[in-house]
Amino acid sequence: MSAQMQTLSARVPADDFAWLAGLEVPGAYTPSDKLRALIAQMRRQHEGTLDYTACVAWLRELVAPLVAEIRGVEHRHQIHSAALTAIIEWTPQVMATLLAGRDRGGDDGESVAALERALVQQCFQLLSALLRLGITPTAECYTADVIEKHLPRVLELTQLISANRAPNKEAQR
Repeated sequence: MSAQMQTLSARVPADDFAWLAGLEVPGAYTPSDKLRALIAQMRRQHEGTLDYTACVAWLRELVAPLVAEIRGVEHRHQIHSAALTAIIEWTPQVMATLLAGRDRGGDDGESVAALERALVQQCFQLLSALLRLGITPTAECYTADVIEKHLPRVLELTQLISANRAPNKEAQR
């Protein structure tokens, strides 16, 4: 059963209309189709009913023009940034977990704990990907030392964590 359609009339600036007409929305071809699709997307987002997979796809779609532009620059200049690639890959996943996890809030302590576990896991996966780039002094990045210059602080923190945990391990024996 299809939803009853209502007429909505709005005057929009010519540049907004041109943008809407040129916007590529899967399955939507006319400005009316595109407007309906955008409203449905915003409604799902507002209600927190976007699932993780849909959120990841939507967020990747949002950044796709920038990513395509970056890839074009990389191709033309024969350069690549493994760090930027990792960040581009993980950021939509973290954001999708937040958006899809919206309905996990409330008073349920286990739900927020599950959200915390998922987000921390994803952030540490990104951190691990970036740290792997620090194995050599020059990472595969636009600026060779972009990773190297942040490592001393990270190494200092890991040493402090390790030193703090050593007495705790001894006490547990």
